[in-house]
Amino acid sequence: MQVRAEQIEEHLRLSLAPVYLIAGDEPLQVMETADAIRKAAQQQGFSEREVLNADAQFDWGVLYDAAGALSLFADRKLLDVRMPTCKAGQSGVKAMQHYLDFMPVDKLLLIQSGRLDKACKSSAWVKKIEQQGVLVQVWDLSPAQTQAWIARRMRAAGLQPDNEAVRYLAERVEGNLLAAVQEIGKLVLLYGSQPLTAESIMAVVADSSRFSAFDLADAILSQDVRRIRHVMLVLQEEDTAALLVWTLADLLRQLYAACGNIRNNLSIQPLLVRMPKPRQAMFQNALRRMMAADWPSLFAQAAQLDRHSKGVGQAVYRHPQRLWDEMLELALLLAGHPVITPQ
Repeated sequence: MQVRAEQIEEHLRLSLAPVYLIAGDEPLQVMETADAIRKAAQQQGFSEREVLNADAQFDWGVLYDAAGALSLFADRKLLDVRMPTCKAGQSGVKAMQHYLDFMPVDKLLLIQSGRLDKACKSSAWVKKIEQQGVLVQVWDLSPAQTQAWIARRMRAAGLQPDNEAVRYLAERVEGNLLAAVQEIGKLVLLYGSQPLTAESIMAVVADSSRFSAFDLADAILSQDVRRIRHVMLVLQEEDTAALLVWTLADLLRQLYAACGNIRNNLSIQPLLVRMPKPRQAMFQNALRRMMAADWPSLFAQAAQLDRHSKGVGQAVYRHPQRLWDEMLELALLLAGHPVITPQ
């Protein structure tokens, strides 16, 4: 069966499966899900624990041995397998399939891996774990999900934040839930159960958010000006100008191609299927406002950005902020919020 990370505590109260696969790239949710399973296993008598780091040199024969060997003194053992990716290799796949075929009653298998790609999801060993145990896929949280998660976490810790305080903290730690937990702990020590405002948080919480260029594209498509500015500010500190220039140009090309298809009564589905599902609806909404866009001007601006990112023209190497200002201007134009310059 599949269980969401936020459902794992309820699942463990009802039953303990013989095998678990936790897959995903968000470290806090993976860690807390695994901790909950280990705690439940210990309570059920799995007093031994063996950690197996399945790197490129790992001997998968350990799983063959585990499937056929009884633990010493009849103790029950938790096999804690850490895989950097979902790719187990031929020997790993065979070993896991053998283990699942001859599941030992005195063992519990816990596997942690990176995100499952399409090939891994359809592999026989993953499907077998879904049939005989539990698959927990951990996903990165969207901005709205991050805000809801932080609100629950703050209130569970005894804090009493208002809505703006929750939003402010969510913006400061987006993409970095480990930092969120640390900041919530700090706020508990400082404010306890006092009412908590955004102004209170501003005084003590650093900006620990983490973004990628894809986050900027999503913020543009959702027309979230506040988030566009925040994402670009964080990414500027990481000096990712060249990647952002490419991201903006790529998004511009996608929007132009889709608008062209609509004008010519052609399907935009071939463009949509290449995007993550959450982005597809935002992209379609963006097309409605982009049908009347000034495409020559937008492409000219993107071309200028490309030149400036390579240090060509207007001595941009002496004025690096100019490039970031121009990127922000194009991002806001694509979001339908042009920069208004004073007369």
